[in-house]
Amino acid sequence: MSSSFENELIEERKQLKKLKFGLNKAQELAHIGHWELDISSGELFWSDEVYRIFGYAPQEFAATYELFLKHIHPDDIELVNKSYMDSVNEKRGYHITHRIIRKDSKMGFVEERCEHEFDADGNVIRSIGTVHDITKQKIAQNEVMLASEVFSKMSDGIVITDSSQKIIKVNKAFSKISGYSAEELYGQTPKALSSGWHNHEFYGSMWASIMTHGYWNGEIIDRKKNGELYTAEINIIALHNDEGILTNFISIANDVTKKKEQEDLIHNLAYFDSLTTLPNRVLFQERVVSRIPFIKRNKKKMALLFIDMDNFKNVNDTLGHVMGDKFLVEVSKIIKKAIREQDTLSRLGGDEFTVIIEDIDTVMDVVSIAENIINAFRQPLIIEANKLYTGVSMGISIYPDDGQSYEELVKAADTAMYQVKASGKNSFQFYTQSMNEKLTERIDIENHLRSAIENNEFFLVYQPKVNLDTKSVYGMEALIRWKHPELGLVRPDKFINISEETGQIYEIGLWVAKQALLDTKALHETGNMLTVSINVSSKQLENENFIRDICREVGEIGVDIQYIELEITESHIMSNIDKTLSILNELHFIGFLLSIDDFGTGYSSLSYLKKLPVQTIKIDRSFVLDIETDEDDRSIVATIIAMARALGKDVIAEGSETQGHVNTLKLLNCNKIQGYFFSKPIEIDTFKEFIYNF
Repeated sequence: MSSSFENELIEERKQLKKLKFGLNKAQELAHIGHWELDISSGELFWSDEVYRIFGYAPQEFAATYELFLKHIHPDDIELVNKSYMDSVNEKRGYHITHRIIRKDSKMGFVEERCEHEFDADGNVIRSIGTVHDITKQKIAQNEVMLASEVFSKMSDGIVITDSSQKIIKVNKAFSKISGYSAEELYGQTPKALSSGWHNHEFYGSMWASIMTHGYWNGEIIDRKKNGELYTAEINIIALHNDEGILTNFISIANDVTKKKEQEDLIHNLAYFDSLTTLPNRVLFQERVVSRIPFIKRNKKKMALLFIDMDNFKNVNDTLGHVMGDKFLVEVSKIIKKAIREQDTLSRLGGDEFTVIIEDIDTVMDVVSIAENIINAFRQPLIIEANKLYTGVSMGISIYPDDGQSYEELVKAADTAMYQVKASGKNSFQFYTQSMNEKLTERIDIENHLRSAIENNEFFLVYQPKVNLDTKSVYGMEALIRWKHPELGLVRPDKFINISEETGQIYEIGLWVAKQALLDTKALHETGNMLTVSINVSSKQLENENFIRDICREVGEIGVDIQYIELEITESHIMSNIDKTLSILNELHFIGFLLSIDDFGTGYSSLSYLKKLPVQTIKIDRSFVLDIETDEDDRSIVATIIAMARALGKDVIAEGSETQGHVNTLKLLNCNKIQGYFFSKPIEIDTFKEFIYNF
């Protein structure tokens, strides 16, 4: 044998070995083995993968048909034998799936195929077959079948969407819940079921949870095909494949509408009055108790109104309980309309009602609501052609003034209510006596203010303004006074704030301006060319007609505008600086003199002060009173004077009551003075005499 032939033979063997290795590897990767049976010799060959499929090491023993049958599941042996013999007899191949028992006794599934080789006479001489391990596929298939069975039989509704939220599958339970067939929902998104009940924030939070954590659970109110709303407990799961790519969303819905209705029914029975549907005593108490910590923490006030209906017993006794119930229902509606939307009305029982009024700034907030309730029953109630007359006896307690707990507040309001009952009914009363006195005084003032102008009850007094350098009176400040035939002399601090709250200040302010201008004109006609200072409130400045109205008065009366000074307090200016600045600029342009009153109390900044078109700064009397003895006050006054001078503005100090005040102010270069040292505010005739004798 030549060396060349030997080399070729070696090379062929290498190639054969390589092919054999590749074949075995391919079979291992595909889990497909092959076998061959020589019919004449009975010799059976298994590839390495067949051994592995049966749980053995490759070529662990010589293969035999008996050993093969030993690894067939007992229930499938007849199928395998019959399939092989039929294929031989009928001279055809076969294809079957059957179970096997591996070496470790575990069961598997194989797909087996076989073809035969025949001789010239048509006899089978060899059989060749493949064994494909399909255990994993079979298990997966069974799991899919099981999942499909569970999917279709589950009582919970299931919706499966693709990654873009398009619906690809729903089960029967969901169709029953929603009223939509699977065909109607395929290709749509779950938005098709939206009720519009939830806002964008709700869905935004839901999807943030799904995309961040992979799931979300909660309650959603959706809409059925027929338009009905239903409540569902929802679990939404995001599915990803092995590469982490989002593939599907699964939503599992449990219709809890009836459960919620039952819960609501139980809740209503426990917390709401069955007759009026208002919160009952239990819920009322819970709300009061729950609000107290919040109100305490935020240093606010809360009012509790205890209401007892007058004449209810008479209605019940004469017209019967049915009419009495209708009366209470109507009463609850009337009270509900009389209070604010954020207030809580409840029925404690019988004809007793309570109201929680939160977040009150002043006692007048409560008074306004109490008056609304009482006024709502001025007219009779018409129920089934019956005119029913009633009134309200109402007690009011305030947290924290009248109690720190629910029990204390209710007791206080109840006590106040019985005081109303005892004193004539159809009214309201606060638990605190001092508050009642203040309230009574305020209501009297408010009522009498309405007619004060037409009854000529107002009059003006004037306080002189003195120039120390010229030793002369150069101006006067007009101050309003009120003398009522019953109330007597009412101080300005008693009625000015009330007039601002009620809006009457505008009319009163115009009266002051008109009277001050008339008196000033009379002085000018006698040769006393004094400047008159008229106080203007922020409420007047906010009125869009103020500039027009004040200019009309000036024009009609005929006073030279250069002698008219409008005084605005610093705090009023700073309360709405931008709007006030615009109005003051317009007044300055027209020709009015402008002054800042009570300077030093309003925390104005220099950046705004230099923009204000004012000619005069008036130092507040609180800094002047102790100017002789208090170094801090003296320093503040000196600073104000220096600042005013630097800004080119004049300075006057009010509240100068002693010679010491005057001397100290003069040393500080403040030469314009206003105060009791020279004169208290006096009426115009006395003022004329003061000028003459000064």
